[in-house]
Amino acid sequence: MNLRVLDAPHRIYFAAGLAQVIASLALWSLWLAGAFTGWYAVPPLAAPPVAVHGFLMLYGLFPFFVFGFLATTFPRWLKHPPLPRARYRLPALLRIAGLLLVYAGLATRITILEAGVVILCIADSLFVTQLIGLYRRTPPAGRAGTGLFCITLSAEVIGLAVYAFALGRQDNELVQLAVRLGLFVFLLPTLFGVVFRMLPFFSAAVLPFYRNRALRHAPEVFLALGIARTALASGGHFAGLVPIDAALGGLAAFHARVWMRRDGLRHGLLALLYAGVFWIACGFLLYAAQDTGRVFGLFAGGRAPLHALGLGAALSLAVAMVTRVTRGHSGRPLHSDGVSWLALIGVQAATLLRLGASLPAVDHGIGLNLSVIAAPLAVLTLLPWTLRYGAILLAHRDR
Repeated sequence: MNLRVLDAPHRIYFAAGLAQVIASLALWSLWLAGAFTGWYAVPPLAAPPVAVHGFLMLYGLFPFFVFGFLATTFPRWLKHPPLPRARYRLPALLRIAGLLLVYAGLATRITILEAGVVILCIADSLFVTQLIGLYRRTPPAGRAGTGLFCITLSAEVIGLAVYAFALGRQDNELVQLAVRLGLFVFLLPTLFGVVFRMLPFFSAAVLPFYRNRALRHAPEVFLALGIARTALASGGHFAGLVPIDAALGGLAAFHARVWMRRDGLRHGLLALLYAGVFWIACGFLLYAAQDTGRVFGLFAGGRAPLHALGLGAALSLAVAMVTRVTRGHSGRPLHSDGVSWLALIGVQAATLLRLGASLPAVDHGIGLNLSVIAAPLAVLTLLPWTLRYGAILLAHRDR
């Protein structure tokens, strides 16, 4: 490994995340092709494939990008110096080792998979403790808007612990709880909180006469609703989910409307952020419609809401974070290049295909499960972006 990748926390976390983007999506592409086309036999995995896919995305992939971004910005927001290498090197390397063990366990034994998840939990708890420590050492007047991230990152560690416990007991209900914690209490509130702070800042830098009309405590409301949603869904109270999902979708839709400007679409970084918030709104509004149907004994849409959030929203925002931070720290102009635009378009297209796969009239009309197309499309369009920015993170000095 090029030791320069350890020069800053975003470098090691982002570089590992870029590798995991391709690894997780390529593995899922291969499994989908074998399962739905019959071209080859799908090898057995140590855990159910759907649960593994959700875990690899929620806990194997996105924390690399979230941690890399917050390791850079969180100290700055709290007026602290950058994290020294000794504070982030061990958690980052442990996280990589844990993820490699997870992959080894998938192909061999569930006990090895469980050990990998435990190591991931230890690694992330070490890192999250560092950020919470910065928060606690900051005077109350300088903490505004940052306490949310201490809660969401703690939820990620708890979710990993729940998942490890669920594997040991082979408890599918606990696996679902871990997924809900990861998506609704960790990932989406964290990303919404980041966008809430950064999108107006980016917009004001490139758009004339920009005015931020965001609601003051929107991230905290988003998190509270996410916690309530997790609790109700885990109890099977679908009727109670309808107003919560509608409120989450409405909150995101309102901000998509007030943040987005037509002239901002010319800037790829802003377009990625717009797309992320748009998909958050779509995902929760789809959940609201789905939950309403469940109240009346109907279930439609499959995992369309989940993929609108996990693929459309989270991956769009991850591409934006990596592109912005990597270009800024390497002294490059803060705008999207060709590979970033390709990644933006590819993520949107893959999301639409995956949503189409959840609609039987569309999926059956084409005669091929659209998921089989969506996953490889995401891999192919993200590959140039991962190679380009991986090379910068591994080889180029920050300026």
